[in-house]
Amino acid sequence: MKFILHILLFTFIIPYNVLADGEPKKDTTRLKVEATTISQEHMSVTKAQLVHLVDSLLDMETIEEKEIELISYYNSVLSSKEANLTIVKYGNMPATNYYDDFDESTVFQIIPETEFPESQIIKIESDSLGIYAHPRVGPVNSKFGWRDGRMHKGIDINLHKGDAVVAAFDGMVRIAHAKGAYGNVVIIRHYNGLETVYAHLSKIKVKPGQVVLAGQLIGLGGSTGRSSGPHLHFEVRFKGQALNPSSIISFTENKTLNDSIVIKKSRYGICAYPSNATLHTIERGDTWYEVAKRYGLSMKELCLLNGTDKRYYLKIGQKLRVN
Repeated sequence: MKFILHILLFTFIIPYNVLADGEPKKDTTRLKVEATTISQEHMSVTKAQLVHLVDSLLDMETIEEKEIELISYYNSVLSSKEANLTIVKYGNMPATNYYDDFDESTVFQIIPETEFPESQIIKIESDSLGIYAHPRVGPVNSKFGWRDGRMHKGIDINLHKGDAVVAAFDGMVRIAHAKGAYGNVVIIRHYNGLETVYAHLSKIKVKPGQVVLAGQLIGLGGSTGRSSGPHLHFEVRFKGQALNPSSIISFTENKTLNDSIVIKKSRYGICAYPSNATLHTIERGDTWYEVAKRYGLSMKELCLLNGTDKRYYLKIGQKLRVN
């Protein structure tokens, strides 16, 4: 296997410069522009970076076809002289209209809820932002919410030690080292202001400040930090506030629920849900309170939308109007 990967390595690696441009304060989307309009600031993509990628694959027990395809894709990006295959990013720091700095030591600087607008729409997938990649396919062991008297601010995905964990969206690595209960953790800031968290890794395969693409290997699954067994603890945050990943991503279909989300200030705190949400399908464990909280509604508002009251028994699979 190592022989095959070394052949791939020296077949695909062709040094090339990736162009960059400065990020506007009012626009977080990464527009595709003609090569003649891009500034001459360069960010080198070196042979060593692809060597690091192949080295990461060598740590895995099995290598899937998609990993080989990823190396091939990098080759096409690095070797092509076509403008539409150029990786374009804004300056050295994404989402500068949402954050004042790019702190590589503090896990989160939580912006108070009072500084949030009543609601705002954030694009999460587009031609310029890129597409979503599921960080790790597997059953969800623990959902977002209160658990054992403690707020669980993400979801836990089952995996085996050494399984590949990939970036959910394009972005820049802000933190990539051990951090308390998270264990070995990678935190990626994305161009729309969201941040994603990948915790309890056995190995980290990226470095702070590194630009990553959706689907790129960032670490290997493990059980470091406060963990009872191998799993991926995955969080989605905006300005430090934890959002329910299941309100943004389907963990059964492994895709986003919509290409944009509403981030809303409510009596329960900051919540997020798909911008096209009109109905909610009742799942095991759902209550009137939990559904209302998920969409930033009061229980009275939710009951009025559905022409009933909270004494009405909810059934799995039933649909409630939420907008």
